Amino acid sequence: MSDTSADLSALWQQQPTNHIDMQDLTRRLKRQQRAQRLYLVFDMLGFVPAIWVLIATWDELSSLLAGCLITLVAVTFVFYLYIAWLRRHAALATFGDTSHYVDTLKKQLLNNHKIARLTFHSCGMSGVALVAILGMMAMFEDYTLDNLRRSVWVLVLIVTGLVGTGVWAHKRAKRFHREYLQLADLGNKGNTAG
Repeated sequence: MSDTSADLSALWQQQPTNHIDMQDLTRRLKRQQRAQRLYLVFDMLGFVPAIWVLIATWDELSSLLAGCLITLVAVTFVFYLYIAWLRRHAALATFGDTSHYVDTLKKQLLNNHKIARLTFHSCGMSGVALVAILGMMAMFEDYTLDNLRRSVWVLVLIVTGLVGTGVWAHKRAKRFHREYLQLADLGNKGNTAG
């Protein structure tokens, strides 16, 4: 009986274990924390030019366009609040033991995936909103083809930016999902080896 116990003990001790590089994990989480905090600040600062343009051109805006733009800023602010909530894991992280590092990083990678997907889909929704606003202006106001021709370069720039941002967000969503799966796999191997 003790011979079997000794054999099992020796076999157990020979099992391979995954080494978790704490320095790499700490560095990744701290980098995520800095990045999430910077993103929160930049996201909030993105409202400054939009509100400034709205105030600076208020007298020139029709009531329809002003209403559309105010609605757009309000909806964008709701999105900002949701994205800020998704950034909370890394942005507000306190560093504890190894499992806390791994759990926090996994949660934030999943949330980064959600943020990237939301960004991807909001690019499409922004394009639809732009077409809807232009359509309403053409139907209810004096927005002629001449007006459209004068603003075509701005529209091309906006559409190019939306498409580029959509492609970038799609690639980031894939990357964050892949990183999450790698980290989850590392955690699962560590749990099964122990």
